[in-house]
Amino acid sequence: MQCTKCGRLVARSKAKAVTRRTNIVDARVYGELKKTGTIIMGGSTKKYYCISCAVHSHQVSQRAKNQRKG
Repeated sequence: MQCTKCGRLVARSKAKAVTRRTNIVDARVYGELKKTGTIIMGGSTKKYYCISCAVHSHQVSQRAKNQRKG
């Protein structure tokens, strides 16, 4: 896998996957369409981060010192 943020190659088992929902329609238009009863499906984006980028961007928290490996 390739990190989305820095481009580093990471093993698939070590990469942290983050899935975010994305809105296809603008917020104002979404409100108007919702009033008329239209169902709007939202999309989702999946990003993969290496451990250092995931910790730096607060996607995962760092383990306590007594739980760290080594």
